[in-house]
Amino acid sequence: MELEDNFMIREMAQIQDRGARPASPTTEEKIEQLNRVLGSRVFQESELLTTLLEYLAHKSIDDPIGQVKEYTIALEVFGRDAEFDPRTNSVVRVQAKNLRTKLQTYYETEGKSDGVLIDVPKGHYKVVFSYIRPKEDPPPVTLPPEVEPLPDDRRADPVRTVLIVTIILLSVIVSLLALSNVNLRRTTQGDSSPDVEADYTVVWSPFLRENASTLLVLSNPPLFRFLNNSDSKVISKEAVEIPPAQAKVLAEVLKDKLVMKQGRAPRLVLSTSNYTGIGEAIGLYHLTDLFRSSGKALTLKQSRTVSPEDLKNRNVILLGSTWVNDWVEKLPVKEDFTYSVNASIENNNPLPGEEREYKPRYDERTGLVEEDYALITVKPGVTDEHRLMVLAGILSEGTQAAAEYVTRKEYVAELSRRLQQMSDEEGPPKYYQALLKVAVENGIPTTVTMLAVHSLKVTRH
Repeated sequence: MELEDNFMIREMAQIQDRGARPASPTTEEKIEQLNRVLGSRVFQESELLTTLLEYLAHKSIDDPIGQVKEYTIALEVFGRDAEFDPRTNSVVRVQAKNLRTKLQTYYETEGKSDGVLIDVPKGHYKVVFSYIRPKEDPPPVTLPPEVEPLPDDRRADPVRTVLIVTIILLSVIVSLLALSNVNLRRTTQGDSSPDVEADYTVVWSPFLRENASTLLVLSNPPLFRFLNNSDSKVISKEAVEIPPAQAKVLAEVLKDKLVMKQGRAPRLVLSTSNYTGIGEAIGLYHLTDLFRSSGKALTLKQSRTVSPEDLKNRNVILLGSTWVNDWVEKLPVKEDFTYSVNASIENNNPLPGEEREYKPRYDERTGLVEEDYALITVKPGVTDEHRLMVLAGILSEGTQAAAEYVTRKEYVAELSRRLQQMSDEEGPPKYYQALLKVAVENGIPTTVTMLAVHSLKVTRH
């Protein structure tokens, strides 16, 4: 039985039993139910959650009105020091979520016949005790005076009989709709609860808590483009001639495109500042949408215009690899995963089950990419006060996948879970790299799989 179903049962029980007994269990009943839950096999498997539930439950019993703060729980239950910051450390929220799951498991198994429900509603750390069902049969339902059984001489009136039945049916329908609305409201509220947002906190808190806007850097990879008739004479002199055989292939592929209608053989010129990849452009959209929904601003720059002051005074998100942003390599972190001159990702510290090198895979018939690899790298900027996030594939498709991975809820939840598993006494690692494998179809990333997560150590020179 889902917890939402428990909530529905509880409300129905309270409606049926209204006026027959108190709306909530007595102190003795609360303590009895708490001891029953704590002594169950479900909770014997987790000493930490047992301690958390016992603490929260007694706080609720001793002070039914008061609220328990996340900071207080961190200090008194999890042993954190006075420097604990809930904005950057989600240990309390994560364990509260785990506690709700344990309670659900208990009421689905050992506690399915219990009469008292223990619940920790989402968004709060307050334990709520309530009856699951009535202790005794509810009192018989009596009709209100205006619909009492009719005298014998009036029972045959069909209009009055239909009216009575209609009133009763409408009353039942209204009650059911009210209960359904309560359940729906709880469900929709849960989608924006702190427990859902906690998945984003581990990854995004350092960027979203800053007052200054985060700098988003869009890469300008060097590439060749077709020379056109409006280009300057200086650029035309630098154009590269295309051999006749390749020019014929281009004519067959491009057919009546404008570039083929210029009245001369196509030529190529190098561009180092005017273009970016499709994956980078789509990644820009995903990141902008995330920051806008969080009420935070982004400042956009091209990679060639980024200054040392930008890196010193802001958090930075970079779309594109060191292939086109070589200044990234000068920042003070030794990375486990690096981009090689062979257009691959090298693993300089392979753990069990990991490869030493990851290369894109192409369709042998069409030559189109079928599989790319990407990195999510988070490391310090010029100073430890700010962070740099690099989202980059070997190809543009991988860059798009990396941007989607850190902005889509289901992916962020997986990355957060992996980082939480790597926690030490200070919490999840501040700096890390995540390696992604990206399946590609027709130039579009489809399935994205996390292959590895490595923590990074700062090495200042």
